[in-house]
Amino acid sequence: MKCLSFVLTMLALTPAPLPADTIVLAADPWCPFNCVPGSDKPGFLVDVARLAFARNHHTVIYKTLPWSRAIADARIGHFAGIIGASKREAADFIFPATPQMVAQHTLFTLTDSRWHYDNPSSLETIRLGAIDDYSYGSLAERYIELNRNRPDRLILLSGPHIIPRLIAMLNLRRIDAFIAERAVLYHTLSSARGSAVMLREAGQAGTESLYIAFSPALEQATQYARELEEGIDAMHKSGEWERLMADYGLKSPALQPTSDAL
Repeated sequence: MKCLSFVLTMLALTPAPLPADTIVLAADPWCPFNCVPGSDKPGFLVDVARLAFARNHHTVIYKTLPWSRAIADARIGHFAGIIGASKREAADFIFPATPQMVAQHTLFTLTDSRWHYDNPSSLETIRLGAIDDYSYGSLAERYIELNRNRPDRLILLSGPHIIPRLIAMLNLRRIDAFIAERAVLYHTLSSARGSAVMLREAGQAGTESLYIAFSPALEQATQYARELEEGIDAMHKSGEWERLMADYGLKSPALQPTSDAL
């Protein structure tokens, strides 16, 4: 009995191992960067986060909700961070030193259009479709915010399945062009069922660095940003990054430099 009591006492005095953190990241669906939670391919950046944080025994949970709400909820600490953010959209968040991807903000029209994007002024001759609260690089400040109340020039959509809705509006000629991230648009087209949609690239408004960014209300935000950076560096060295890029049909972006010049 004394021996048993000694063992029980020692067990009571031995601290239990601390559980690894669960990191909850949120975003609106933006495949192939972040797709359907719980699927075999939840998204390139989701898999990057899971693999990078697994080195420190963290578990990543990915949730989807409208983008503006994801930013707002993460800002006050409801989530650890957001996926696919630019520094324009969430300037107060904690960012890793190096971006994870580069967005290519591209204009699309129907194939019978001859309009081409040259600069923000060239948009004044058309009706543009876009997603509300998206950054689109400096186009947000230089055109979208200035024309928010001009439905003859700009239609802003929010909610689910926005790119298919923009394509439908273009086919109905309710808009003349829309802006979308190039890889996201082509993934949407490749996943669409039914009749093929023929679109034409009409110029690029600029590129923009994208990050997994962490809540300014989170005590561990700086630690998580550092661990993500270290995990991605290890993925590059092992070749895991390139294999994952290929799995999602992506090309390695030129992370430095990027340009928001229009």
